[in-house]
Formats: sequence, structure tokens, C-alpha cells
Amino acid sequence: MSDTPDLPEALDLERLLTEAVAQALRDENPETFQLWLRDNLPEFAAAELPDAPREMLNAMAAQLGLAIWNALPLPGNNYQPRPLPLPGRNDPCLCGSGRKYKKCCSGAPQPPPLDTLALWPLVLKHLSRPRLAEAIAQGRVPVEALVEEAMTMLDKGRPQEVVELLQPLFAEIPKRARQAEDTALQALCDAYDLLGREAQKTALLERITADAPRSPLRAGAWQRIAAIRIDRDDAQGCRQALAQAMRDDPDEPTVALVELQLLAREECWEEARERSRFWLKKLRRPIYDPDAVVPLVAILERVLKDPENALTELSAPIEEFDDADELDEAGKRLLDWVDDVLERPLPDYRVVEETESAEEPNQLASKLRGMGIADEEIPPALEMLERQLEEVEADAENGAPSFGEADDGDFSHILLPPAHLRPLEERWSELGAPSKPFGTRSFPTEPWPGWEPGRAEAWLDFLEGHPEAGDSLEIIDDLVSAMLAAPDEAQETLIIEGISPLLERARHIVEQALAAVSEPRLFWNRIENRAGLRSLVRLYILQRHTFAEEEDAEQLLEQVLRLNPGDNHGLRCEKMNDYLRRGQDAQAIELAQHFPDDILAETRYGLALALYRQNRLQSAQTAAEQAVGDLPLVARYLVRARIKQPALSEDGIHHGGDDQAWVYRDAMRGVWQDTPGALPWLKKTMKLKGVGVYS
Repeated sequence: MSDTPDLPEALDLERLLTEAVAQALRDENPETFQLWLRDNLPEFAAAELPDAPREMLNAMAAQLGLAIWNALPLPGNNYQPRPLPLPGRNDPCLCGSGRKYKKCCSGAPQPPPLDTLALWPLVLKHLSRPRLAEAIAQGRVPVEALVEEAMTMLDKGRPQEVVELLQPLFAEIPKRARQAEDTALQALCDAYDLLGREAQKTALLERITADAPRSPLRAGAWQRIAAIRIDRDDAQGCRQALAQAMRDDPDEPTVALVELQLLAREECWEEARERSRFWLKKLRRPIYDPDAVVPLVAILERVLKDPENALTELSAPIEEFDDADELDEAGKRLLDWVDDVLERPLPDYRVVEETESAEEPNQLASKLRGMGIADEEIPPALEMLERQLEEVEADAENGAPSFGEADDGDFSHILLPPAHLRPLEERWSELGAPSKPFGTRSFPTEPWPGWEPGRAEAWLDFLEGHPEAGDSLEIIDDLVSAMLAAPDEAQETLIIEGISPLLERARHIVEQALAAVSEPRLFWNRIENRAGLRSLVRLYILQRHTFAEEEDAEQLLEQVLRLNPGDNHGLRCEKMNDYLRRGQDAQAIELAQHFPDDILAETRYGLALALYRQNRLQSAQTAAEQAVGDLPLVARYLVRARIKQPALSEDGIHHGGDDQAWVYRDAMRGVWQDTPGALPWLKKTMKLKGVGVYS
């Protein structure tokens, strides 16, 4: 059975699961269900699959049927699965061939894992209302499944069905309520609001606050009551309800919005700013999911800067901020695909020792693309390389010396994908994937036409037909570039729901591949490593410039520098500046010593400042003279109180140029000013080196 196709690629699983669950629930008989699936599998198959041998189709049906049946909650079994074991080696095979299992389908590919909770929404669609109400009352239906179905109904504008679905949950107040019960309560209250049933909503909230134990559910009810009291101009009652909510669940972040609404109603702008500062600090704690609190953080940051104007926005419900960016259909399809990919197991990338080998033309083309060379520029580049190789060979025959031989200290491991991903990556590239960022850039500089109407369908269809594309570091790398090149109005949502989780997946893929290597090295100049390294760098940039924990960002930076100690991306710049801002002078000196011949201003001038602050004046003087001699413009920009900003280019910073000097001044002049005597000392060093302040 080694030729059996990959199930996710060969089948429309979403449609198949919907109909398979309906069929299985008709009589809850595994034999008739297996026969149905065996007969109907070709209806859910890719165009070429119905022509496959019947033996192959039967094997696929047997494996998939067993996976569905074993995960399915059956009403006749108290809504629990009734799993069947795999046949014994000498038992008849499930596919109906009549052969022993060991000689038939035992080696067939396994279908994707199915989770019972994932099948529950499909089961709910086939239960009658009385039977569903009975199952809910008996606690048979997971609350998470009910909430998922309720959210779908709310999105489709069907609040009455939400009430019928969720109201039985609260016929009796749960004694062990979790966050899921509170989410269900909020959805039910939203449905009541849409139906204009204020009295029912209020009665339910009051019953929960009276009868429920301390829990997220009771906290959510108090918070909802606080919002109602704001609308009634009952400031005192709102405060009391807020206090109760915070006692029941002190870490619930959405309480901040109700609190700020109250302060806005009372025009307490300075207190609102202080409470925003408090909540922003609190939301940096690791107990919060960073992605989940992005909308709230954005509001709090606006309140911190301008509370009066920002708080006018809080008259709208918080849900309006959850999707601040409008996504078109292409963006939504991509995010749905990302959600599915995140459920997949990590692929088995390999780490191999570097060996020298001749490159075939197609391998060179792939490497050139990995370096950021545009597709149309690759053929002439290959021709040029071929000519240069001929010249080198001719020189060698004539006895010319050779240069650039590898140093033993430059040994790097190579990160290689599973073999089955290579053809997939080639097909993806042929669809017009975004160009790789040139050199060490982390962000694309050219627009990508793939988002244009009529062009997105091809690559989205490819992804939806190949969820395993999310196993490829190369494709993940390209998709992050694609999302960074998306229309501006979709950027924030794509970063939160698409880029961030894909980069985390890439990090886990790399870490799993390196787990068995004692001292891994993934140098940037080995093209095979670039997609993985660039994903780590992008994730670090995302963590550093969002509200992620500073410690998490620093750990990731340490990881990147260990893997690629040459630090081609210059990440040491921010690390050096951070050390100096925090007064960690010894760490700054140690970092600089790893790059003794560095050309970066941050390292050269940072070393001089750190030595000066440690009163190691002789070493500081030597470092300062070297820095001023090599990068005089940086000193000139640092010591002057006022200086005009030069033109800055999107193409990067020019070594020794005015732009490099300005960028360093902008980031670090305040730190130099805060070090007593540092700027006058630097002026004296400039005079020693013959560098004028104004010329």
C-alpha cells in the first residue's frame, strides 16, 4: 500500500466529514458506515482519484472510516465514542479484500488525527431540538462545542437559535463554571440584546451573581451588570459591580474597558490614563495570550496618550475592536488555512553536516531565488556563473593561485526538509510566490501582485488543496512575505492571526530539527538555512516591537545569535543599545568583544561608552579613538546639540554615511547625555583624532 495517496491531498475532507457523520448517526452501525464510505469515497476525491485502483480506494476508506468512527460521539452511547481496535495481524482486513490484515492494509498511510471535540459541531447539526436540549441538560455536550456553534449562528444573524442552544446551559447554575461557561454567557447575552430581551438578560445575570460560586462565570455576569449600570448613569452601582467582578476574577482583562467607560462618563481623564498604565503593565504578564489582548492593548495605548479622544470610542462594544482591520475574502481564506495548519504535527526536518558538492543548474536556481534574486534575473545570473566557472578552471590549468577557501571555523550545519516537500515547494514557486527579501532584509520592498483580484485564487486553491504546505519553512517564509505585502487595512489582523502563529510554527520546526545536535550552527550564508533563520529573526522583531514579554524576545535573540554567531542581520545593535540603556555595561563589553572588527556604530561606540562608565579609562580611550577614526560622522552627530536629519533610504544604511550617524544619534544620544562627562570626553577624543565638530 505504499502508493496510497496522502489523504488530505486526495480528498475534500470537510465535505466528506459532514456527510460521513450524518450517515454514521443514522443507525450507529460501524459495518454499514464502513460499507457506505467504501461505496461513496470517490464522490469526495480529487479529479484523478476515481480512476485509481479499487484496492487503493478501499484501503483509504477503511483507514479513514476507522478514524472517524473512533472519534465520533454517539447519541446511543451517552454521546461517547465507541472505538473499534485495529484488526489483529491475522484478522481479515477492514477493506474487504478477504486477505489477512498484515498482508493487506497494515502498511497503508494513516489519516489525519481526528479529535472528538472537532466532530461535535457536526453532531449538533443532526440532533433534534428535544434531543439536543436533553443532551445539554444531562451535561453530555461539551460547552466548547456549543459556544463554537453559537458563534457561527451569531455571525449568520440567527440569535433565536443561539438562545435555544445556550439557554438550557443555565437552567441550573453550574457549580464548577470555567471560562467556557462565561464565554457561553456572553454569547447568550449578545443574542438577548439582538432580540431586545433586556428583562430576560437581566434576570439571568442576577440569578448567576446570586447563585454561582466565585468563578469566571460570576465575574462575567458582574461585568455585564456594570456595563448595564453605566448606560443607566448609575456610577455608584457600576463601581460596586466592577469591584465584585475584579474580586471574582482579578485577571480578566476586559474589565478594563468597563472601568475606562465609567471614568470617561465622569470625565476623570488623568485617572483613566493611570488605570491604562496599570492595565498595560499587567497585560505583559505571561498568563495572558498576547494575540488575544492585542485589541485591548491598542485601546489602552491610545487612552494613555490622549484619554479624552480615545475614550469616545468606548461607547461601542469591545467586539467591534476584535476585528479592527477589514479582511477581504482572500485574507479570510488564508487565515482559515493557517488555523488548519497549526493543528498539524511538526514535520521531520533533518540537520546534516556540511559537505562540499557540485551544484546542478536547478539547485543553483533555487539557491539564487533564496538569496532574493528575482525570477527573471536568474537565467542571466546562471549564465554569468557558468562563464566565471570556466574562467576559474582555465586559470587553474595555467597554475593561477586560488582564493577564498573555507575556514574550518566556518563549519555550519544544513537544515533540510523532508523529501516529499521539495516537489511541493517547486510547484508553489511556479505559482508566482513572493520574491525572497534581498540579502538580510526581513521585509519585502517590492509590492506583490498576488493579492490582486483574480490572482489570489490560484495560490489559495493550492494551499487549501495542500495543507502540508504549512510544513515547509520555504513556503511559510513566502507566506509571511505575502502577508507583509498585503493591503494596509488588513495588516494588523494578518500579523496577529497569520504571521505570528506561522512564525511560531517555523521556530518549533527548527528547534525540533536541532534537538539532537549538541552545538548546532545554521550560518546565514548557507542558502538552505535562510528560510528558517529569517523566520526566527522576523519572530524576534515581532516580539520586540509588540507587547511580548521582553524576556521572551531576549531568549529568542540569544538563540539566533548562537545559531548564526556572525549575526548577519545586525541584531546585536539593539542588544548593545539595550544593555547600555539598562546600565549593563559588563554585558555590553562582552558582546562587543565577540565582534572585535565590527563596522557597526552600535558596537564600536557602545564599547567605548561601556568602558568609560566602568571607569576603565585607558581602554575606553583606545576604543573611542578607534570608533572616531573609523566612523567620524557618528561622533559629529552625537556631540552636536542640534543637527538636521539627513535623507534616509529604504535600501538600508550606508556604512560611514550621514544616515548611519543619524540613526545612532537618534537611538543613543540620550544615553550618552545621561552619562556624566561622556559627550565632553568624546569631543576631546575627536580633537585628538583631528575630527572637527562642524566640518
